[in-house]
Amino acid sequence: MHPVINESEHRVRAGIRIVVYIILAFPIVILGNSFSLGGYEFIFTGLLSFGFFWVMYRFIDHRASIDIAGLKPEKIWFKECSLGVLIAAFVMGLIFGVQVLLDTVQVVGFSWNQPGTSSWIYPLFLLFIQMLCVGFYEELITRSYLLTNLKEGCTIGGIDTQKATIIAVIFSSNIFSIAHGFNPNLTGLALVNIILAGVMLAVPYIITGRLAFSVGIHFAWNFFQGGVFGFRVSGISIHGSLINIQQVGEPLWTGSTFGPEGGLIGTLGLFLLMGLNVYVIKKSGTLIGIHSNFKKTFLQFEGLTKENE
Repeated sequence: MHPVINESEHRVRAGIRIVVYIILAFPIVILGNSFSLGGYEFIFTGLLSFGFFWVMYRFIDHRASIDIAGLKPEKIWFKECSLGVLIAAFVMGLIFGVQVLLDTVQVVGFSWNQPGTSSWIYPLFLLFIQMLCVGFYEELITRSYLLTNLKEGCTIGGIDTQKATIIAVIFSSNIFSIAHGFNPNLTGLALVNIILAGVMLAVPYIITGRLAFSVGIHFAWNFFQGGVFGFRVSGISIHGSLINIQQVGEPLWTGSTFGPEGGLIGTLGLFLLMGLNVYVIKKSGTLIGIHSNFKKTFLQFEGLTKENE
């Protein structure tokens, strides 16, 4: 067995592809965000991330179809993305409402009433663009590329494609959590919740074969959490939020300086998000289970061998 080349697939082995992608993708994100482009550097980062993804996907992975990436532009993709936005906005609104009722969040003002503020619309619009880009390129990296390649790499020995998909979800979710490991005010519960968030975001992808729900949820969860309701987003303080709040109460419950993702209320919110997402997918008529894309090997998916081989 060749240690570098998968001779049956005629390409570099999955383990090497994954290591190369991790080594290069995350520095590309850091580099892109380091440019000062008046807040629009996140668009630049998104373009850089997609460019690197496409080079790896097409020329290193040797994939002819965009389908396995979950990015095929079609009407249902945008519909599912919009539904993901609505679901995440609803759950985050519920988290905010519960905290207000329990008096663990105190509303201290609104952006349009801040002294010296000439316009609150533009900063909110800019944050909208930023969070949309973050939702896209983080899903592109951790779900679209890493999860898919981890699944292929784990399909060895007695592990079939469906078991390998489950293993890949667990591994990719842990990588997603590690990528947030340097965020400010990180706690053990926050790390666990980010792993759970990774699983929650992977579920619609492996059920539908499309990345749409994942991108929509990821974007809206961050945007409404920080841009609308004034919470910290994964420990990062958001300036120019629509509602200005003061977080009080037990940190184990609220997440305190990390935001809801650092508390038990975030844990409950993530489980609710996952449940609502699966419910909406099921109501659309989609069979709940692993999508056929993930049941195939690379050779079967690319049509290079028969399904039953």
